[in-house]
Amino acid sequence: MARHLLEADPGDGAAHVAYARISAARGLVDDGVLRLERLLAQNPRQPDALAWLAVFWRTKGDRERALLLARRAASMGSRVAQADAMLGDDALDRGDVVEASTHYERSIQHGPKHARGWLGRGRVWWKKDELADAEEAFAKAVELDPRDLESWLALIDVEIEGGADEAADDNIALALKQHAGRAELLQRKAAQAQKKIQNDPVEQGLGPVRAALYEGNSDRALQLLDALVGQYPDDARYLVVEAEIAAVTGAGDIPFLVNELTRVCRERSTAWEARAALGRLMMRPGPLQNLRTGVAHCEEAWRTSGEHARAGLFLFEGYAMLGKRPFAVALGKRIATGDSIEAGLVRGLLKEFGESV
Repeated sequence: MARHLLEADPGDGAAHVAYARISAARGLVDDGVLRLERLLAQNPRQPDALAWLAVFWRTKGDRERALLLARRAASMGSRVAQADAMLGDDALDRGDVVEASTHYERSIQHGPKHARGWLGRGRVWWKKDELADAEEAFAKAVELDPRDLESWLALIDVEIEGGADEAADDNIALALKQHAGRAELLQRKAAQAQKKIQNDPVEQGLGPVRAALYEGNSDRALQLLDALVGQYPDDARYLVVEAEIAAVTGAGDIPFLVNELTRVCRERSTAWEARAALGRLMMRPGPLQNLRTGVAHCEEAWRTSGEHARAGLFLFEGYAMLGKRPFAVALGKRIATGDSIEAGLVRGLLKEFGESV
């Protein structure tokens, strides 16, 4: 379309800008810069062309030139959200919250679907200690551009600071689906898990239950679980552990457990512990066995959990049951490098496979 417009009118500034943006989107940023510089040499008073030139120079890494051009474009009344957000970032870096807020609001006004403007608005609110407003803005940025890790990290951190640990845990899980294996997310997940263990007596009590189950002492696991329920009744996490025990022993109301875990997963897509337990339960031989669906649940739990060793153990077992030995071995060797009890179990299973660890 831009090419046809230029053929009809070679001086069409908007068409030149569109053509330059297409070039930049294809990775030909230098071509976009050259086209806009030629356009501005003929007519310097084209604020949007100037603003996009600033954006391209920022992409090329020349921050100072980009800011100079963006300021000139803004003074001429440009309406390019990306350039406005760039100016907001610069003002915030300098500690000028008022100026930053002005630029970010312009960015949102000129481009409501440009995530960086919303990210900037959230940072301004965060600086003002308005955590709820900051969270709302960061959530909008994530919604608009789930590929932007910076927005995810800001959303998670403001939720942690505000004490919304469950929301933070959910968003870590969602972010890991978009950015699997990213160290920044895994570090936050590990810190959240450690905080939960330190401050949560139920979480502390579930560790010995699982340890007994993994050691093959299911009676001891049930005794420990009953004692924990007696001390801290009515905790939804017991359902997950009951399912894990049932998957090993066959004890309990398996249809009920499957239905309840399915409901939990449907209501909360990030509930990886429930999903892993559901997958493990569905892999158990019996009337409700559905091996492929069970493995699919475990695969999703592995991704959503940030590659937690428990989800990995269940997935390892599922791959072995499906006869996917190469998948099982590759996964097992990744898990075996850890120091968790599940990692120790996987190391033993790999040795049974005749694999070195």
